[in-house]
Amino acid sequence: MNIKMLLAMYDTLINGGRVSRRGVCAQYGLSERTFYRYMREISAFLREYKPDCVIDLSRDGAEYFIKK
Repeated sequence: MNIKMLLAMYDTLINGGRVSRRGVCAQYGLSERTFYRYMREISAFLREYKPDCVIDLSRDGAEYFIKK
């Protein structure tokens, strides 16, 4: 696991930004499977330490964001 990439995704989300699956995969050369694994890790962390924050998916399914 590339911890810097995971933290960059977390930082974007926690600061109100959106994370695009296609964008992240293209920028970092990730497979979709790895991207989903990273998102599961971030979701698990939020459930444990910030239960008021939930990762949600945009209507078109292209971006992830935190819903409070």
